[in-house]
Amino acid sequence: FLDDLQWADTASIDAVNQLLFTPDISSSLSAKIGNRFFFVGCCREAGIDEKHPLWSVFCHAKLLDVKYTNLKLRCFEEETLNLMVSETLCL
Repeated sequence: FLDDLQWADTASIDAVNQLLFTPDISSSLSAKIGNRFFFVGCCREAGIDEKHPLWSVFCHAKLLDVKYTNLKLRCFEEETLNLMVSETLCL
């Protein structure tokens, strides 16, 4: 899990691209798990456009026909957030 990818620099995004899309790396990882690799990254949508280094990850995935899911979360209500934290911390 990589958080705050909106702040990632080009070198960091290049490392993510290599991990996900370089055949030697991804095939050795995926061979152990049935040709699948689970990657979770998180970023704020504002500021992520075609000029942002993270955009290249989406472009590579599309170019290589890699399936991915993009989840968009909206702001949580205070009650929902309190419940999530309470459940996580077993309170």
